[in-house]
Amino acid sequence: MKQRTHTWLAIRAIALLEDAGETPGLVKILKPHVKESAIGSWIPDLADSKKGSGDIDYHIFKMKPFNGAQKQRFVTNKAKLFQQIGSDRKVKGFIQKWGSSLESTWWDAPYKAEPRPGEHLANRSMALTTAIADQLILGDPDVARLVPGSVRFASKLASEARTRKAEVATYFFMLSHFLADSCQPCHCDARTAFGYSNGLHKEMESHWNKIIGTYFEKKKLFENTDSAKTVLQKARDIDTKFSITFANTIPDLGNNIDAWLEIVRVCRASFAVASILVPPAVIPYGNRSHTSFKTVFEDTNVDPSFLTDCDEMIMHDAVLNIAIIWKSIWQKFS
Repeated sequence: MKQRTHTWLAIRAIALLEDAGETPGLVKILKPHVKESAIGSWIPDLADSKKGSGDIDYHIFKMKPFNGAQKQRFVTNKAKLFQQIGSDRKVKGFIQKWGSSLESTWWDAPYKAEPRPGEHLANRSMALTTAIADQLILGDPDVARLVPGSVRFASKLASEARTRKAEVATYFFMLSHFLADSCQPCHCDARTAFGYSNGLHKEMESHWNKIIGTYFEKKKLFENTDSAKTVLQKARDIDTKFSITFANTIPDLGNNIDAWLEIVRVCRASFAVASILVPPAVIPYGNRSHTSFKTVFEDTNVDPSFLTDCDEMIMHDAVLNIAIIWKSIWQKFS
């Protein structure tokens, strides 16, 4: 996803947390720094943060058919996937409505992702959730007043060693980047057709950027004088452009579920969506053909609601996934 989309998704997640009213302390950390800390939401795509690499396909969980040992470990049939992702996400309804092209043989097959070190979406997400929890433990007095519970060794820390609110907020925004990318189907399918520069991927993200508009463009966001309250309301105003309605409740992550496992499950659902957008019967696994946004969404034989449903589902679930994982970090302390 592009910069302004990542920025909007993260800010909209703060607004959702505020509307849900379950984590007021977390909102008080994030909301005041909503403009200056928003840079975190696109830092992971900057070349400087990739040790000099400019490859945009860096945060991925791209799956393909698996023919190795213990194949059954890598099978997730439809019923199992729906149970794992729950009913709060829109992706379940999207797959039910549009997934007729995926026969039972597709669902019964094993698929596996093998991202290189540093590229693994779930690994990056898990690492940041742990780092943020540590930041909250080491928070300065302004942070400590908002985080539930107490840290008995805090007084022994040098003041400059303790984490400030703006630092914590920036890391929450960085985490949002990976959580949002797990909802981008093109990040979850290993076929060449889903490479960033091969048509569909880049064109989908340009399409979302255009819908969101320029308010969340980095230069405009940094330089405007709007209050944090106004910025959050501007984020809520985008909902209608995607026909999104949020329930203003945020599900718990659940017992024995961590960010790593949750993101793997979300990526598995996004892989199913990718296989609906471009069925393997059209472009088989291993085929190096490309496709385009127009072919997938705008050809004369394509139902116009296919695109609107896809947009609504991806944007809704990206915001919700961010809020779920953010909330789960806060719940460690409450």
